[in-house]
Amino acid sequence: MMELNARIPNGPLEQKWDNYKNDLKLVSPANKRNYNIICVGTGLAGASASASLAELGYNVMTFCVQDSPRRAHSIAAQGGINAAKNYANDGDSVYRLFYDTIKGGDYRSREANVYRLAQLSGNIIDQCVAQGVPFARDYGGMMTMRSFGGAQVSRTLYARGQTGQQLLLGAYSAMMRQVHAGAVKIFPRREMVELVVIDGRARGIVVRNLITGSLESYVALSVHQCCQLQCFCDMERSQKGRAVGEPMLHADSSDMHTCFREPPEQIDPYERKFAQRWTGVDSQKQGR
Repeated sequence: MMELNARIPNGPLEQKWDNYKNDLKLVSPANKRNYNIICVGTGLAGASASASLAELGYNVMTFCVQDSPRRAHSIAAQGGINAAKNYANDGDSVYRLFYDTIKGGDYRSREANVYRLAQLSGNIIDQCVAQGVPFARDYGGMMTMRSFGGAQVSRTLYARGQTGQQLLLGAYSAMMRQVHAGAVKIFPRREMVELVVIDGRARGIVVRNLITGSLESYVALSVHQCCQLQCFCDMERSQKGRAVGEPMLHADSSDMHTCFREPPEQIDPYERKFAQRWTGVDSQKQGR
């Protein structure tokens, strides 16, 4: 029987995630390049996470089911985005945003997560502005806010009737900048099928290539060990040893083998740059 565990930290509601973040172990900037991160989806959350993690120095693999990351469904969110900025000076606060969100969700949301979202709402807007999202502004140049939905105050920032599209374009632009820099590798036309669990921890994903129909497995391990486990089995072989419909949660060594990403001779400049970053190959030492 599956146990649902949200892993919400202990402590008072307004201090749960602050205390948890303060107790986290730090990663040295010199070691961030040794970590590979898999991000599934290129919507507002996926594209922003990919861009931010790549800017911090991590190696990011981003997967999307569409032909282009710009076709994510986040474009449908056109009403606006709420934040406890209180530009209207009408008494808005983190707690009021938290209360309205909990009430609007029919009291079914996880309170700790909603409170953390309210805390970070101002930083999210700052990130969107830094990514170039053209929010509506008044004649003084300040971002204007309007009343929307069940909010008690005016806290919704918007970009005409295209808020979702403009937010997605900003996140997409930030992510593509990291793609050009070689820190993010995009895998389009990939549909996530299952989760790869190694030693009780999620280490990767199994995806279906929508062009060839084959299954591929990508595992985020250290670049010194393995940066990609690729599944060469077909759909029938992947069902070996398990009942139909049973999830394949563990990597099967008979279906996968380790392959290191080394830059081949015949490769375009972008692919060569990305491969050198992932494998640590120095093109000058190799004489390429």
